[in-house]
Amino acid sequence: MATIEKRPYQGGKEIRWRVKWRTGGSGPWDGRQFDRNGDAKRFKALVEANGHTMPPPEQLVEHGLSYLLPAGVAAPAPESAEEKLTFRAYAEQWVGQLVKPHPETVRKYRERMEKHVFPRLGDRPIAEITRREMREWQQGLRDAGLSAKTIANIRGESVVPIFKAACRPGEDEEPAVRTYNPMDGLPLPEGPRAERDILESPDEARLFLEAAYQVDPEAADLLLCKLATGLRWGEVSALPPRAVHVARSTVSIVQVLRKVNRRWVVEPKPKTKQGYREVPLPASVMRMVAERVAKPGREFVFVAPRGNHWRYEDFYTDRWVKIRDLAREKGLPRRMTMHGLRHSLLTLLATEGVDLAALRTMAGHASVTTTMNVYVHATRRHHEPVRRIVGGFLPNAIPASEA
Repeated sequence: MATIEKRPYQGGKEIRWRVKWRTGGSGPWDGRQFDRNGDAKRFKALVEANGHTMPPPEQLVEHGLSYLLPAGVAAPAPESAEEKLTFRAYAEQWVGQLVKPHPETVRKYRERMEKHVFPRLGDRPIAEITRREMREWQQGLRDAGLSAKTIANIRGESVVPIFKAACRPGEDEEPAVRTYNPMDGLPLPEGPRAERDILESPDEARLFLEAAYQVDPEAADLLLCKLATGLRWGEVSALPPRAVHVARSTVSIVQVLRKVNRRWVVEPKPKTKQGYREVPLPASVMRMVAERVAKPGREFVFVAPRGNHWRYEDFYTDRWVKIRDLAREKGLPRRMTMHGLRHSLLTLLATEGVDLAALRTMAGHASVTTTMNVYVHATRRHHEPVRRIVGGFLPNAIPASEA
């Protein structure tokens, strides 16, 4: 696997990035240096896609890296659009036709495809891509260390919609580019299953919260609210005092924190209409939130040490990792994730019989299928009632000699 080394020059005033790899994966070392990290990342992906060898001239030109062409090698003339419609070209058209996309959504689509899709599929005619190629593409991502969830996100949010669009006639009834979607029925590559990351019992919740308050009470209050409401990070971290309704013991989602061009900014409204919702709080959590709201001059209910909203990266590195590790030392039988707190609440509510419409509303999902299939997990809470019911039934069926 190719690597990128960050190299400071002139006493740290200049930074360059060097891509290194072993030719063919196990041969002699080779490398190239770049002034920009983005160029280094694109080049690294190309090297890996070409079996850990120097990418061919046409790929270097295609990806804006023609300055790496050896001396005396002329840049190949690009093929005209009439000769073939590549996956890259069709994907660019698809992104350009999205209806009112958020600029950050477009940026993420492009970044994801440049890094994970185009190095393998970008130059292939979209009409000729086979199911075998897509299976090998998925397995290549898995071999590179990506989790099954990350691969599912890449294919579900960009690759699958592009192939679906290619199977439909054009806006002026032009014939469809493809006759079938090569992703249909294609399973995710096998890999180690992710460790469960939900709190299943009051004892596990107690261990987690004890660790949180021992590390940092300020951070613990945010996590307590997150666990009690199932809010996303961007919702709980941007929660303003005006969204707290003490008399009703609820909080409303009226704004969210979102990363735009690698900076966290407050968006004045949720991403979807389902994001607008009012979530109930238990009395103990409401008291904590109300005390925070009563403090004058606060722009957010939960604030970082400098008085502004928390940045996810700072919270994760400086607070969450310590809380997670301490909770495990205290006996929590798994390594929790912050998003696992949201899964924990929705699983608890489903187990206790909260109706599906209420679950979907609590989660802020458009479809209850997403809530049930992704966020609600099987637990061991049914074990004891099953033992009681089956235990009361068996003595009547077991012969006295055996009983």
